[in-house]
Amino acid sequence: MQPNPRHWATVRETVTVPGGDEWALTIHGASDTSPEDAQRDARERLQRVAAAGGTERRTDDGLEYYPLRRLPEELLEELHGPDDTLIAAITRNRYGSAVLNTDAVLISDIDLVEPSSTDRVTAGGRGMLSRLFGGRRAEELTEQQQDPDAFGLRSPGRRGEHHERTLALIEDFRTLHPELGVRTYRTRNGFRLLITGSGAAPSSERAKKLMGQVRSDELYMILCRVHDTYRARLTPKPWRVEVDRFEELGTRTATDDIHRAWVERYRTASAEVAVCRLLSSTGPAPDPVEQQIIDLHDRAVRPESGLRLA
Repeated sequence: MQPNPRHWATVRETVTVPGGDEWALTIHGASDTSPEDAQRDARERLQRVAAAGGTERRTDDGLEYYPLRRLPEELLEELHGPDDTLIAAITRNRYGSAVLNTDAVLISDIDLVEPSSTDRVTAGGRGMLSRLFGGRRAEELTEQQQDPDAFGLRSPGRRGEHHERTLALIEDFRTLHPELGVRTYRTRNGFRLLITGSGAAPSSERAKKLMGQVRSDELYMILCRVHDTYRARLTPKPWRVEVDRFEELGTRTATDDIHRAWVERYRTASAEVAVCRLLSSTGPAPDPVEQQIIDLHDRAVRPESGLRLA
């Protein structure tokens, strides 16, 4: 895989585009050489965007959440294979979580639907969670009872039905592709698959087809194509462990005191939660490089810890 940029710079400027309109632009530049070279890249990109008449945004269904170019991410760690080839990198994303980036193992995220209003509230005003646990209010439930994974197939309404359908879909996928290894994990709001043996590049049509067969999240598939790597969050979303939101890299360096203090708060708050729970592992054994990726992933997400998912 291609190395992640080691240096980032951000340029914010209001420019006049052809036609006379003014655009407030925030443009990121990257470089493997130096911060100064990243600043030059950002400035050149700003000039190209302005000359082209501004940026094209897709706002329907939230598709602008994932940009058509990488955003600044702090490089935390690189993993090399037996022949010293780069096979994975861990970066910190825009809201602060550590993320695995790799092209050696196909990673697919599948989201569950949110419960509908009728799933959440009964005619008498009590929620489904309350009815399941003897009329107690949600704040009176234990963490395990509030954990989405604690319900599994017993989740209320549409979410439980979607859970069951998705597991059946994954089973169909495994039957259709006996040549692939499939590790199935439960996440807080869905499932994650680590698929070995595919040889599919992240931006390839084969990857798109395989992820489509398990109805992988569309925005996630866009992100994989943009980064040309599969991605998997390794640590909790900060707001799920009651930590303030991370300010994206690009406005400061990772050595700044405010940055390091946030990382320490986040690390402490993340100690008693997990990101995934391993449900099953089927198919042929992974090759040595794929196993390296799986081992790195599992050390981070703590899939057999039994801890609350976040």
